[in-house]
Amino acid sequence: MAYVVLVLCLLLNSLVFADEWELARNDTQRQIQVYVSPQENNAYHQFKAQTIVEQPLNTVLAVLSDINAWPQWLARIKSVNVLKKEKDHSLVYVVYKLPYPFVERDMVLYNRVQHSKSGVVLIKAQAQANYLLPPEIIAKRVRLTNFSSTWRLTTLAKGGTLIELWGQGDPEGFVPALVFNYNLPDEPLQSLKQLRKMVLRPQYQKNKP
Repeated sequence: MAYVVLVLCLLLNSLVFADEWELARNDTQRQIQVYVSPQENNAYHQFKAQTIVEQPLNTVLAVLSDINAWPQWLARIKSVNVLKKEKDHSLVYVVYKLPYPFVERDMVLYNRVQHSKSGVVLIKAQAQANYLLPPEIIAKRVRLTNFSSTWRLTTLAKGGTLIELWGQGDPEGFVPALVFNYNLPDEPLQSLKQLRKMVLRPQYQKNKP
């Protein structure tokens, strides 16, 4: 009996958590939805976003893997510097631009691409808090140490690709939670808008199956 009660409690908790996602942006023209949710023991919200494109998964993956092009479409990214890159792993120094009066943020991001047997592709990114950088760089910006994101790419039966993105973190330094949470949905919305344009570029079309 106790086991049954425990299972029911776990199911109820998962349902409550699922219901905490609130639709914050809905671009029906471009088929983009952005949801936000509170984080446990954190005043800053997290987000999940999704869209569907007509291009195949390999084309979308080619855009996401083109690290030097990130500033062209990922919201608020000012610059990137690839510190290390292998087949499915990379280490990237990223600089984020924020509106006045907030100073720039930076972080060292570890990215890993995972291919499942079902064909789904995951790209997981995690800030590396202990990666050392020159003091002159650290002095100019606020370091992000608590950040993670996941991209999930799924080929649809009718053709095209379902793109899903989750992100959570702490902006560090002085950024009021009210301001951060109010603007949070716009970042993935703008990124997915630009991503939809990027997958149309000729240099990524060669990655069609």
